[in-house]
Amino acid sequence: MRSLRAIRAVPLLLLVALPVAAAPPKRPKVDREAMREAIDSSGESEDFASPASYAHFLVSRRYHHAGNHRAAVDELRLAIATDEGNPYLLTQLGEEYARLGDLAKAEAELRKAVEASPPYYPAHVMMGRVLLEAGKYPRAKMHLRRAITLKPREPEAYLVLAQLHLEQRQSDDAVKVVEELATALPGEASGYRRLGLALAERGDKARAQKLLERAVERDPGDVDVRVALARLYEAAGRAADAEESLAQALEHDPDNREVLLSAGRIALKLGSATRARAYFDRLLSLTDDPELTVRVAFAFLASRETSAAAEVLDMARRAGRSNEPRISYYAGLVHERRRNFAAAATAYAEVPESSELFEEVRVRLAACLSRSGQHAKALALYEAALADKADDASLRVQYARALERNGARERAVATLKEALARTPSSDLYEALAATLHRSGRGVEGLTILREASSRQPRDETLLYTLGAAYEQQGDSDSALAQMRAVLALKGDHAAAMNFAGYLLAQRRKDLPEAERLVLRALELRPDTGAFLDSLGWVYFQRGEYQRAVEALERASLLEPDEPVILEHLGDAYREVSRPEDAASAWRRAVEVLVADPEAADPPTQRLQLERKLKKLSTEPAGR
Repeated sequence: MRSLRAIRAVPLLLLVALPVAAAPPKRPKVDREAMREAIDSSGESEDFASPASYAHFLVSRRYHHAGNHRAAVDELRLAIATDEGNPYLLTQLGEEYARLGDLAKAEAELRKAVEASPPYYPAHVMMGRVLLEAGKYPRAKMHLRRAITLKPREPEAYLVLAQLHLEQRQSDDAVKVVEELATALPGEASGYRRLGLALAERGDKARAQKLLERAVERDPGDVDVRVALARLYEAAGRAADAEESLAQALEHDPDNREVLLSAGRIALKLGSATRARAYFDRLLSLTDDPELTVRVAFAFLASRETSAAAEVLDMARRAGRSNEPRISYYAGLVHERRRNFAAAATAYAEVPESSELFEEVRVRLAACLSRSGQHAKALALYEAALADKADDASLRVQYARALERNGARERAVATLKEALARTPSSDLYEALAATLHRSGRGVEGLTILREASSRQPRDETLLYTLGAAYEQQGDSDSALAQMRAVLALKGDHAAAMNFAGYLLAQRRKDLPEAERLVLRALELRPDTGAFLDSLGWVYFQRGEYQRAVEALERASLLEPDEPVILEHLGDAYREVSRPEDAASAWRRAVEVLVADPEAADPPTQRLQLERKLKKLSTEPAGR
């Protein structure tokens, strides 16, 4: 007997529900369970009273499968006209009315079927479904129990009864029903399977896990159950069990793309890039779908495996999928994040002007060209972009920086001053002060910022920028005072808290206050690499080197290519007698600075790191 329940937002037992719309549905995938149900129910049919009755019945089934349930009702009425009281036809008619949403007529026809043939199992099951849909739970339960008594080895009535208990939020009773089914049919998995999946949807994870584990014991090849179990294991912090469940699913369905993707993601979570690559390589060998390529790359990025993410995207580009703009766009983003600006520029250049991504890509391409020394091309792109967005302050800032890289510092300063005269903004003031500082005119930059702040004393961004400028000029007292002014204006300014805490740590003054400020900043913005670096540096200055290592390792995980964090981490490793780790961190920082000299803080950072490495190589073992 087929299901009649109207489709809900989250179908509790995943019972077969055919559409109510009149339009012909798309051809569905083969549902073996529904097929078995149909075959079983075909044996329930009774003899038809006449060839005309049978002919009308056949036409009704054609309408039924086309989704035209109103026409199916009309044909069944004609069939019953010459075969009155046929429980099979009455049950079919009840189902069609139910699919039309007319539960009262459905119930009336099913009552006739039950009265005409009290031992007719399908009528009791269908009546149970209709009454369940109508919210008439006691009567629904009565008919379903009658059906179970009639055919204790048929699963359907048990499953609908379990669903009834779920509707009434009686999960324990639902579990008892599927246990009854398991006793009646040893080895039957459907009860455990369907109730387990339903409970998982409802968030009842403990019960769902137990039921699904029983289901998979009875049907080891049920991929859907193994995937659901993997999700439950992962949510419970059992990532290894989750991966094992997915691996077993792949034994039965080795080409399942979603399972391969999930297994790779969990392998990364467990720290095994090698196993993840095996899953992902298999996945990508099955398809050239750009969406899956992007999802694999994002899985690597989420685990901070940026090199692997770049490799996946570059392979897709080499395989001829670069005509999909998103692949080139994401490849550019990853290479840019890794500070491989030339490679990023090459990827960005593949995005055509016709793409909706082009406007953003043009600016990113210009930045990468500028940072890789291709100044003329970069400036031409910036100028084209500014022709479209003349008042875009961010674009003006980037253009000025590109001019500066090309040696045109005065033009850069003039560009920023012109933009400020037209549309003043904190970003433009900050960029102008930074440009002047790099030109050896830091005092002039400070003067401009002080004047701007006096005109806008409640602009926290300007106040923060002025504090940062003081620190660049070596005036840490004024910088600290400025950050306190920001916090007086906006008490939850996390960046100002972190800045003040780091300044105090650098000066080795009031370290408890420094720690309090940084911890408060982390409360507001957890998992911020710069803030964790500040916390690690507070511990380092306090002499708590192991705590410093722990905080700085977390910071490095979040910002794996940040030279300041890497330098601090190397310093902390050295103090806990881990010279090889110290050297590794410092070397990585040097590699970043070779690729991106602008990342240095201070400008002499690379030289400092090389001195540290040289000194470390001459120190006695066990230092």
